[in-house]
Amino acid sequence: MSWRFVRHDLLDLADAGTIWVAGPCDAAHAMFFCAGFPCDHSSFAPLAARFAEVGCLVGVGCMPEYDREEGCLRPEGYDLPQIGRCFGQAVAALLGQATAAPKVTLVVHDWGIAPGFFHSNVVGCDKLVVFDVLPVSPKVDPPDSVYYSLCHLNYQSMFATSFLLYRYSRALGWAWLLGGQALLFVLLGKWLNPAGPKDGHRGGKGLWWVYASATGDRANAVDKESGGSLPMTPYRCYPYFHALKTLFRPAEAKALQQGLSFDASLAKQPICYIYGEEKNTMFHTRAQLAKLRAKEGCVVVGVPRAGHWCYKHEPEACYAAVKVFVLGE
Repeated sequence: MSWRFVRHDLLDLADAGTIWVAGPCDAAHAMFFCAGFPCDHSSFAPLAARFAEVGCLVGVGCMPEYDREEGCLRPEGYDLPQIGRCFGQAVAALLGQATAAPKVTLVVHDWGIAPGFFHSNVVGCDKLVVFDVLPVSPKVDPPDSVYYSLCHLNYQSMFATSFLLYRYSRALGWAWLLGGQALLFVLLGKWLNPAGPKDGHRGGKGLWWVYASATGDRANAVDKESGGSLPMTPYRCYPYFHALKTLFRPAEAKALQQGLSFDASLAKQPICYIYGEEKNTMFHTRAQLAKLRAKEGCVVVGVPRAGHWCYKHEPEACYAAVKVFVLGE
């Protein structure tokens, strides 16, 4: 499998982003893949490549600037509407490679679900595949437990604070991130880590993950088969900062909830939701699963022996589920 590298703009930054493209340009199906924190293109590349091999035009992107090793172009990061615009620019770059008018499927995971739902609600797509995370609106689909809320607010606040401190002092940002990882994912991982043992954050793997972030040793220190394809860094925490900032800006938060609306997206196109069953908490609510199961054309797949990065832990099961949903095979 050989990839074609196609440049696209990030907001007003010309050719600052890249998507990996493969498959025939006259394909009947185009699929755009975008993972989240802290992944670059390589996280979804193996799954996308398999769909290129069966005749789909595929493009693989990532969160803005997650593929940059150093020298960030926007030190302030990207807020959620800006991430959505960058996502749209990447999808347009993929469709610019098409010589036909393909049906479009978005495949997203983790923070990639935010621009994925924005795009499905504003621009639209034919089908939406979502891995392990659904956008939760507390007023519409309240969390299933207080523990769920506190657990997720805990780690998100840690990442958000790391980015904030990093803006003022690189040393403080790194110190907060590494200390928080050691506390949440290793020492207290049984209670505070929302993911699970399959995701490479607990015990010896957890210490290795902290080491990966401290050293940036992508080749050896990151357990790419279990978790994210890149080390965690303070800069890559920008989505958490900009998302939690809206808690203090009600008008902005309301607009974001509308753009991210799970119910609105559910009414627009079929959704396939695939999640790993082996985690400390889920990234969805039981009410959302019930809505998906009740909606004709939608699919819910719980994957045993898999965690947050379920498409890495059980690749065959996830590939088969997506293939049936998108291609009907």
